Amino acid sequence: MSSSGVNAPRRRSFAALRHPGYRGFFLAFAGAMMADSIEHVISYWIMFQKFESNALGAFAVVSHWLPFLLLSLPVGALADHFDPRRLIQIGMLIFMGVSVACGALFLSGVLEMWHAMLLLTLHGIAGVLWSPSAQVLLHHVVPPEHLQSAVRLNATSRQLELLGGPAIGGLLLMLMGPSHGILFNALLYVPTILWLWKAPYSRDVAGPSIVRCSA
Repeated sequence: MSSSGVNAPRRRSFAALRHPGYRGFFLAFAGAMMADSIEHVISYWIMFQKFESNALGAFAVVSHWLPFLLLSLPVGALADHFDPRRLIQIGMLIFMGVSVACGALFLSGVLEMWHAMLLLTLHGIAGVLWSPSAQVLLHHVVPPEHLQSAVRLNATSRQLELLGGPAIGGLLLMLMGPSHGILFNALLYVPTILWLWKAPYSRDVAGPSIVRCSA
């Protein structure tokens, strides 16, 4: 009972998971985050084995984060004006393309330094297409009163995938080898791409009614 005599609303643990739309969002993006971490492990190992270049290692870090610094605001504006689901799908397709290209180049033995730099840059661009657009899409899959729950769950999932993704990447590296492991990793983006075709979305973010109609 509050001081005003009115019962305070009960807070439910994992409230966002009550919404089918968010359950799809959570599973799809957890899979994509895991694939992203796996790709880092295997692609970095491939490139180090090929070139043993400290400069390329530094470039890998810069190429990953510089697109976020330069493009996050423009991509966020695009996500406000266009369907964020399609921007995320483009990012997922670029992720897949990077994995496939890296595996194919390593299998054929023709991977060169400029290939590696281009693939690392494309990976960074794919990430910035994904992240701001996902933040916009999140408002379409949960009502406002459960948005905080969704943000907390996303943050937890992100940290778990940062821990689990590299471990799974190392396992794939041992069981399948770097080339086949990263080619297999490309398939892990497919569920997210497919879910996004019918993910909850409306130009009018009105809250629970959108989730009930679209989820």
